[in-house]
Amino acid sequence: MEKWRERYAAFEDYFAGTLIAVGVFLIFYGVVCRYVFNNPKAWVDEISTYCIVWGTLTGLGVALREGHHIQVDILFDRVPPFFQKVFNVFSNALGVLFCIFFIFFGGKLLSLYWVTQQKSTDVGIYLWIVYLVIPLSGLMLGFRFIDNLLSSLKKEVKAEWNG
Repeated sequence: MEKWRERYAAFEDYFAGTLIAVGVFLIFYGVVCRYVFNNPKAWVDEISTYCIVWGTLTGLGVALREGHHIQVDILFDRVPPFFQKVFNVFSNALGVLFCIFFIFFGGKLLSLYWVTQQKSTDVGIYLWIVYLVIPLSGLMLGFRFIDNLLSSLKKEVKAEWNG
């Protein structure tokens, strides 16, 4: 099971990182074409935006795995370990609930674009392909929240609290 987790973590890292790198490269390419060669490419803005958004949304799970999400821990650090566990379980359960809604409503949006077969303005990409990232990133983030939730539930707490 641990080998699978390592492979999945590597997939997350490379997938999100590659998309962001491609998006940044395309932005650089667009700037050079526009200002150096005076030959702007209309498709660059659209594709680079999609790459950056896809990379960011699929990278949410990476940030959660590495503990890089914004957190306010002024209260968390001052409470006994039992309450820290309660806070961890609550916040991760809330994260799972958020992901369920994110996947559900992202799926509804995806379904709308699938049925209407709308295309993007400049390039003509089907918008359902663009919006596929919403439920996909919800699944990826949800997996990380579930993993954290299970780890929080398994963590043993010393009964040091005196009330």
